[in-house]
Amino acid sequence: MVPHTTTHLRRLPVKATMGFLVLCLIPISGPAQTVWTRTIGPQIPDADLDPTRNIASPQLESGMHQPLPEQYIWTREDAVPEKPNINGSWTSEGNTHLDPHYFRRSFVVHTVPRAATMYVAGPGAATVYLNGERVAHFQSYMEVNIGARVVAIDVNDALKPGSNLVAIEAIRGPEVGSSGNSRREVQLTAGRVMAVKIVPAAQGLNETPLLISDAQWKTAEKPGNGWQHPGFDDSGWEAADSLGGIESSMEFYQWNGDGGMYAWPGYDGISSFLAHFKLAPVALFHMYSGVGALKNTESLITPNPAAEFTVSAGTEPVLPATQPQIMLDFGREVNGRVEFESDSDQSVDVNLRYGESEAEALNQPYLGTTPVHLAPRATAYGPKGAFRYALLQFERGTDIRFRSIRLDGIYYPVKYQGFFRSSDEKLNRMWIVGAYTAHLCMQDDIWDAPKRDRGRWIGDLDVSGRTIEDVFDDHFLMEETLDRLIGEPPVTHHVDGIAGYSAFWITSETEYYRHTGSRKQLESVHERLVQLLHYMETELDNRKLYANTSKSFPFVDWSPELQADTPELRRATQLEFYDGFLDGIYLLRELSDTQNADVFQKCADELKAAAQKYLLEPSGSFGTRWQTNAYAVLSDVADPTQYEAIWHNSLSTVGHIKYNGLIITPYYNYYVISAMAKMGHRAEALDWIRQYWGGMIDEGATSFWEGYDPSWYKQDFHAALQADDSTGYQASLAHGWSSGVTPWLMEQVLGIQPRGPGFSEVDIRPDLLDLNWAQGGEPTPRGMLKVEIQKENGYKTMVDLPPGTIARISLPVSAVGAPITVNGEKQNGERAENGNRAIIVLKTAGHFELLSH
Repeated sequence: MVPHTTTHLRRLPVKATMGFLVLCLIPISGPAQTVWTRTIGPQIPDADLDPTRNIASPQLESGMHQPLPEQYIWTREDAVPEKPNINGSWTSEGNTHLDPHYFRRSFVVHTVPRAATMYVAGPGAATVYLNGERVAHFQSYMEVNIGARVVAIDVNDALKPGSNLVAIEAIRGPEVGSSGNSRREVQLTAGRVMAVKIVPAAQGLNETPLLISDAQWKTAEKPGNGWQHPGFDDSGWEAADSLGGIESSMEFYQWNGDGGMYAWPGYDGISSFLAHFKLAPVALFHMYSGVGALKNTESLITPNPAAEFTVSAGTEPVLPATQPQIMLDFGREVNGRVEFESDSDQSVDVNLRYGESEAEALNQPYLGTTPVHLAPRATAYGPKGAFRYALLQFERGTDIRFRSIRLDGIYYPVKYQGFFRSSDEKLNRMWIVGAYTAHLCMQDDIWDAPKRDRGRWIGDLDVSGRTIEDVFDDHFLMEETLDRLIGEPPVTHHVDGIAGYSAFWITSETEYYRHTGSRKQLESVHERLVQLLHYMETELDNRKLYANTSKSFPFVDWSPELQADTPELRRATQLEFYDGFLDGIYLLRELSDTQNADVFQKCADELKAAAQKYLLEPSGSFGTRWQTNAYAVLSDVADPTQYEAIWHNSLSTVGHIKYNGLIITPYYNYYVISAMAKMGHRAEALDWIRQYWGGMIDEGATSFWEGYDPSWYKQDFHAALQADDSTGYQASLAHGWSSGVTPWLMEQVLGIQPRGPGFSEVDIRPDLLDLNWAQGGEPTPRGMLKVEIQKENGYKTMVDLPPGTIARISLPVSAVGAPITVNGEKQNGERAENGNRAIIVLKTAGHFELLSH
């Protein structure tokens, strides 16, 4: 244990609001008044970074939990349409829909229980009546990142035998925002929902409810006098609009819309196909006894039934400045919730703060401070989220013993199939961290991140989807996400409300098809693909330039001039459009839809011609921005004859600008390093990878961050991260779009790139660069495809080719006509890359050893 004697934390007492507590912790210098202690747990081996990797028998949610019957309800007049109208990429209510709504429901109680608790979730403000008696009024802080907060009300004294009546005046709750196109998702994240149940038990215990919210409730916008009393005539009121059971759809689990529902007895809010695992902390920090005591803290790391972790805080609530506290460190980024198991006959109240970094948990947790009430000998959970650290502050309770306080991890059960290893251990670490980052994002569909936004973004999926297919070969979640992103036909808006993201939906669909060869899935989106391409056409002016006629949300990257409707953004979006049209045409021809393919080919040709005529600068490049020029190369708008100018005017500076005001996210950096490789600058791309993704590794990343630059401030690194048009702790430290180093190593070092559907055809262009050796494998529908490369008397490449795959293997040669042998037999290869490589075609399955000189 190490005492901190020069700095301590002053905690400022604040008011608790319904299901939410704001707590500020600020460092102050001066004489030590508090002793902080720190216990170091075991280090996490790289091979165990993903704690779910070796779980053979997943504990599925479907086998552990039955969805609750209570429903989200609201008034029909204020309900979201079945097909929401999406304008821009973020649905926002602002200061609208703040009128009160009125609800009534009668129910029968045969025997009044010893204890009864009413739970109300959703409204930001409400007045609750039971049998005409006002039992609660609450109002919450609306500007938060957690939706559908829960209020618990003791109603035992207001219940009576026989007929009872609940009447509620409610104003919508806080909106967490959404880019979704589902009514359930949009309405919940807009705060226009309410759930109610009365449980015959004390707070925190779950029993068969006496009353639940459902479509039998009555609602009104203008109630009339006496509406809250049992004798009021509500025959003219409408039936409530029901969105269905609160656990009936994964749409309710998006965007932290159900973030506050952790306090609802019996609620999980986890899709049936997800699984659970348990993880104890590996280290403890910031232990402080306050006015109470902390005993047997080591049992949190290594459980000991004979010496359980025990806390005393007092019989009455204790002010934040004197609350006993302890911080748990789980050793790496995780997704799930903190689980509390009581072994005491008393209840306890805990204030919980998550942080992806230690500083976030201490200073400004994204979900704020969330109160947890743990009933005697019960189990309770904190909110779902992504974090590494959890700060626990015990507000009330005496000699409370805990069987455990640990992580209840939530994950998508999938097997690591792809792999990469090389002579560079840091590159190996980057590959693993990228794979784990993508896996963390595989939750209730594939999200951008498990902390923020916990939602579907196709730009993120265009990168993370490649990682997922290279490593996990997932079909179910990929298809679910692609389907929900484009929405039901007809297509009447851009994917996620962003024009360029419509193009990325098509490129993501194409990558998925090339990896899996799923004709059935492709056929299921045929109609919507055509509709999307037609919608994209409407964005072009008479010169065939992207003109943002729909006023979509302007976004290419979180970087100056690329996150507002500027000429630079329009230029970059033009290039994304061309790529989307080319891939769309390819998919249509695969579907034998030559009529539509020919129509869109004409549009694609016009897009490219317009880009070359109006967007190419006299210097020969598409300006100087890395993002724009990279996509000019990747989309094939730029001809190879223009590569030299693009390199000289733009991409040659990658990795050589120490303080770059024109920042670039890890998202678009994947396209930059891919473009550099396509132009023949793989060595320079690898150098940038080591600076950029390697920089995150050097700073302790266990998953890759939403934003990064090697020059940013290191002392409080998380506070310095820039992403999502802001700076600070809200930046995600596990973002799917940042996993691009993993597919890049597969594509450019091992050289594996599918060309035909389902790896029916594949290009393999191994390149060791400065490595001594590399090996890896990629799952395909036909079996594993493995590549191993060594520098051994020239260049030795070993390939395991699955059945039904034709491989074009590009090998380095010292000169035209240099000898190549395949399994000991000399072969003549096709000349490529100005004679620096030769191509050998393999058409049969098996193990092949190829030597080139």
